[in-house]
Amino acid sequence: MEEAIIGVVFKFGTKSAFVTDNTSNTHPGYGANERELERFIGDTLMHCIAVDQYPRTVIEVVIQVIKADGSLVSTALNAVILALMDAGIELKSLPITTTCLVPKNDNSYEVRFDPTSEEETIDGSSIVILVIDSVEEGIIASMTFGSFRLDSFLFCIEGASKVSKAIIAFIRIAIEQKTVREARTLWLT
Repeated sequence: MEEAIIGVVFKFGTKSAFVTDNTSNTHPGYGANERELERFIGDTLMHCIAVDQYPRTVIEVVIQVIKADGSLVSTALNAVILALMDAGIELKSLPITTTCLVPKNDNSYEVRFDPTSEEETIDGSSIVILVIDSVEEGIIASMTFGSFRLDSFLFCIEGASKVSKAIIAFIRIAIEQKTVREARTLWLT
C-alpha cells in the first residue's frame, strides 16, 4: 500500500478541569468514548486528505481538549482541518463539520446549530454531527446520539449545508488575514 496512514489521538483534559468548570459538560463527548471519536475523525480525514500523495507516511493528528463549551466534535474536526491546511497537507476536499441539536418535541424545524454545552445537556435532546464535503456538497460522515425523526435529520442536513458555506467564508477570511500577517513579518525582518 503506497499511501499515507492517518492516526488520530483524541484526549480530554484532566477530569478535574471538567468537574470544576461550570461551562463544560462532565462528559463532553456525547457519550462516545475517545476511541469512537478517534475512529470517526480518522475515517473523515481519510476521505479528505490526498493520502496517495504521501507514500510510506504516517500523518498523526493529536487533539487535546482543554475546555469544552459545546459542539466539541465539530470544533475539533474543523480545527484539525485548519491545522492540516496550515501544515501544507494536500486535501481532496474541505470537510466542514456542524453540530445540530434536535430538541425532543414534535416540531422537526426547531433544530439548533452549534449548541452550547448547556443546550446539549437538555433532557431528551438528540445530537447530530454532520460533515459536509465542500467540493461535492454531500455528506462525508455523520454521527448521531439519541433518537429523532427522519424529517428532523433531513432538516439538519439542509441546515448544515447552509451553515458550511458560512464557515468556509470565515475560513477564507482567516487564512487571508494570516497570509497577510505572515507576509508583513517576512518582509519587515
